[in-house]
Amino acid sequence: MTASLFLEHLTFSGGESIQLEPDSIVVIVGPNNAGKSATLREILDLVRHQFWPNNRIVTGMKVGRSGTTEDFLTRMAPYRLPDASEYQLNVLEDPTYLSQPKTENRFLGFSIHQAPERLLRSFWEQNGFDALAGLFFTLLDLSTRSKATEPAEVFNLTKDIPYLPIQKMCVDQHLAERLSRYFHRAFGQALIVNRTVGAKMPLHCGLAPPLAPGEDRVSPSYAQKLQALPRLQSQGDGMKSFAGCLLQVTAADKFVVMIDEPEAFLHPPQARFLGTLLAKEKPAGQQLIIATHSGDLLRGLLDANPSSLQIIRLTREGNLNHARTLDKDRIRTLWNDPILRFSNTLDSLFHEQVVLCEADGDCRFYASLLEATRSEDMDTRMPDVMFTSTGGKHKIPTIAKALASIGIPTRAIVDFDILNSESPLREAVEALGGNWDEFQPRWKQVKAGVEQRKPELETPHVRKEIEKLLGEVSTPIFPNDVAKSIREPPVSA
Repeated sequence: MTASLFLEHLTFSGGESIQLEPDSIVVIVGPNNAGKSATLREILDLVRHQFWPNNRIVTGMKVGRSGTTEDFLTRMAPYRLPDASEYQLNVLEDPTYLSQPKTENRFLGFSIHQAPERLLRSFWEQNGFDALAGLFFTLLDLSTRSKATEPAEVFNLTKDIPYLPIQKMCVDQHLAERLSRYFHRAFGQALIVNRTVGAKMPLHCGLAPPLAPGEDRVSPSYAQKLQALPRLQSQGDGMKSFAGCLLQVTAADKFVVMIDEPEAFLHPPQARFLGTLLAKEKPAGQQLIIATHSGDLLRGLLDANPSSLQIIRLTREGNLNHARTLDKDRIRTLWNDPILRFSNTLDSLFHEQVVLCEADGDCRFYASLLEATRSEDMDTRMPDVMFTSTGGKHKIPTIAKALASIGIPTRAIVDFDILNSESPLREAVEALGGNWDEFQPRWKQVKAGVEQRKPELETPHVRKEIEKLLGEVSTPIFPNDVAKSIREPPVSA
């Protein structure tokens, strides 16, 4: 079994306590200013300092452990000093957070540069002893993702521990090739570590230069070709952010990786592809916590079909932040429906209100009405309403129930013919929070009134329709379906 730390539960200022699972992917969504990014920062503050009086969103949390002490020591074996029983834990300090307070250099009188095995055992076995936990958490925001792609220091293969992702690409050719393939899929360029330029190892991107006969990766001639390629650190923010996310998730030795807006600077196809890669490449035992504004990234995560995906939606009321979770079964129900899978329904998670319509044309019509009636008064807030198509009235109950369960105010605008029968009217009313016993008498009254006012059949119209049906018959045996159509004449408009 793989040893790991994970967030076992989070308590929010609104009073909700959300249980989390080990080895899970937790996606935090919600409208603007709901506290998504701040939640990640406050988690990091809590795990590093145990108590943080300025937290306004996350008021409590618990760090859990999975695996035995021996599993944990096996996981830490790469950091054990040669011919010694001490561990070099300082290399696990997050180098991207240079402005953050470092982990205390000494624990209970021991230096983390040479931490004895009994310190690691105490950390794993003693409940509440979380002094080392901060070493295994990291937060990737816009600035730290870019720093992760900066040139890494050259290291001694025989004595030093390769702890930076770029260093790990040097000793793991399979990892380096895999990351390069992903980068090429996203941007059409290879991603290559340059080990020939002195004390630092930069990443280059472009068309990978082929090895000529007699060349290897440290040949001066090959080095010249590689150095002619542009460095990743000089490229656009989208490339750097994409690479930084992948490097840290796949190669950084962290139990909990938090990413704030991984979709930043990316076009929708790359954002969706990144979501798929994050789900597929997350190492076993790692907990991934993502705050996002992007439906494309969320679709990418769902494309990978991770069974451990948890979605938390945050909302804010005054100074209180509330949290609701979307049930996994409902996630699968929505995602397994082809119509919903390729619609914008998931974008509902990022809006304050949602209106369900039967068709895309209905959505455009009502959205234009809302736009036309919007106040031009600059003191009036713009409405945050999303109109989404359900592909017909029969899908409304399923979608409405899922959205309501995660706290999204949901309404529906439907065609008049939904009144024709009890189903799916009843299911829709109940999914939207209505009481069918109270609604049913009014529905029956309206339905009866409509049916009593059906127009009389006009003889010329009936004759025309029958002649039309007879004209389509050319077989010696009169078709039953045509006979049925004649016996049940159409109602005139």
